Amino acid sequence: MKKILILFLVIGILITFFGFLPFVFEYPFSKDANSGPRNYWELILMISYEGKGKYLVVGVLLLVLTIPAIVKQKQKERFS
Repeated sequence: MKKILILFLVIGILITFFGFLPFVFEYPFSKDANSGPRNYWELILMISYEGKGKYLVVGVLLLVLTIPAIVKQKQKERFS
């Protein structure tokens, strides 16, 4: 159970970071009409912009649900 909670915590952190990117970085516009991303970073930014905040919501929900479960698990281990 502890390993699953830590996995969900890591996934929640990654998804939250992914959802936070559009608020920090600008959309990577290209001068050519039919060109794609020039590198993986631009691809990540484009995908995060397509989520329109859904990634941030899902990531925060994962964190909000996982952190109390981890704290409860640690308290249970401490008192056992």
